[in-house]
Parts: sequence; structure tokens; C-alpha cells
Amino acid sequence: MSSLLSLGFEYKDCHHSFLARVKETGNEIEYHVTLMNGELEKLLYGNYIITGCSNHVVADLPADNQEDQHLKFRIAQGLNKYLQQKTLTGI
Repeated sequence: MSSLLSLGFEYKDCHHSFLARVKETGNEIEYHVTLMNGELEKLLYGNYIITGCSNHVVADLPADNQEDQHLKFRIAQGLNKYLQQKTLTGI
């Protein structure tokens, strides 16, 4: 099963939006992220999948670039915020 989420996150004191295509693969969930900002999308290129389960995600952060790490970390925070709200409200 696959679904699409439209979410937001804060990065460098600005609010940004992203789409996450949700793919369930056994016990894991993959979130395939597309940023709605061309410059940030270039930073995320090749490193756009975040994995998790039904109530939290873990970002596999790239080791070579701190800016890439920070961006992906902030996206993961946006996903986690959504998943926590979803868990609390039971949606």
C-alpha cells in the first residue's frame, strides 16, 4: 500500500513543505521525500528516503556534508511531529 503526505518543517528559520510517499515494506515504512523547494531538493538528491515504523522515523544522515545532515534531520523532525500527532489523535 502506498499513500502521499503533504507536510512541513523548519529549516534555517523558514518554513518549507515536502511530500512524502509512504511505502510499507514488511515491518518498516519508507518515506520517499520530495521537497517543494528546488535548491533544497538538490541538497537532498540521492538521499531522500527516511525509514521508520508506525509512530516514529529514523533519519540515516549522510556523513559527508553537515548541511545535508541538518536538512534531513529537520525533515525527519517534521515527519515525527506528524506521526506523534497522528498517534495522539488516533487518526
